[in-house]
Amino acid sequence: MLPKVDAPIYETTFMNGETVKYRPFLVKEEKILMLASEGDDYNEMLQACAQVVDNCTFGKLDVEGLPLFALQDLFVKIRMVSVGEEQEFNLTCGNCEGTIKYTLNLEDMKVKGLGDLPNGEIKVNDDFIINMKFPSALKVALDDEQTDVDIIKHCIHSIVTEEEEQLIKDVKQEELIDFVENLPIDVFEEMRKFIQAMPVLQHNIDYKCPHCDEDQVVNINGYEHFFA
Repeated sequence: MLPKVDAPIYETTFMNGETVKYRPFLVKEEKILMLASEGDDYNEMLQACAQVVDNCTFGKLDVEGLPLFALQDLFVKIRMVSVGEEQEFNLTCGNCEGTIKYTLNLEDMKVKGLGDLPNGEIKVNDDFIINMKFPSALKVALDDEQTDVDIIKHCIHSIVTEEEEQLIKDVKQEELIDFVENLPIDVFEEMRKFIQAMPVLQHNIDYKCPHCDEDQVVNINGYEHFFA
């Protein structure tokens, strides 16, 4: 029998305070990422990212339910312990289109907006409250031709009355769509503002272009930059 190589185990504190254990990605995960990057399709990269995070956290997380910023943050942490903390980029000047090489320390990638989260409890009237959640990255990205109603329905966690809390996962889709379409406009706008305030994983790079001497700002976000 061939020997088995044990991967090191790391820990991080998740956004909800939960401790998450993870390992580096291995050859099998690298293959998943390479295949996705060759296709250059956002949805394929998103699914590959989710698969890698699921594998490397030992299937202990509800990866399909993670909002985009949480999925990206975990992916970048896993990538750092797998292939290193530095990533090289070619930055392109928005003025003259000249390029320069830049090395990003992935530790600089931070989730912005966690300290200023909006209230997820939206009062509809005296009878009930809607509890919001940030949308699942996979459900939103993989659902083609979405309307505002489709996106909003992904972001309702539960409806609370004096008598009970009804989880939306237990509600039929037709009934849920009808519920959202019949909400007051002001309530719908509050729900939209909640989604727009979703945190993001990003890092701004400020530099002066050596070719034209113009000041430039490049926003690095997501995880698709770090597949290779």
